Parts: sequence; C-alpha cells; structure tokens
Amino acid sequence: MTKPYQPIACALHDKYEIAIMHKKQLRIRWSDDRDEQHAGDVLPKDILVKDKQEFLVADVVGGEAICIRLDKITILEP
Repeated sequence: MTKPYQPIACALHDKYEIAIMHKKQLRIRWSDDRDEQHAGDVLPKDILVKDKQEFLVADVVGGEAICIRLDKITILEP
C-alpha cells in the first residue's frame, strides 16, 4: 500500500523547476511503488500534478522516461 503523499519543501520544488528550465541533469535516489530503491542520473522534463500528488517526469540518462512521486526522491549532490 502506498503511503499518503507528503508535500515537499518549496526550496526543493524550486530546485526541480530550475533543473527543468536549464535542462540540468540531477543525480537522484528514489523508491518506486513497490518500495524498491533506485539511483541514477536523470534529466528532468516536467512536474505533473495528478490526484493532489506531484511527480517528476524525467529521462533516465541512457534509459527510459520515468515518472516519480516527488516525496519519494532524494537529490544526491555530486
């Protein structure tokens, strides 16, 4: 069962928006719907709002497009 969405801090939301505008790659860690952990470099494309939850739409570098709930992401600093 998925935990209720927890809104993220405005400063973190701004970081995603800036990365989208500047086409800046981010190194992130996230958990999927099955609570499996993932890590990698992504190129953020957009933020999507669905059912009062926010998602980062991104391309995995060298892979497919993904959609990750924002409260399941940790940005890893280089």
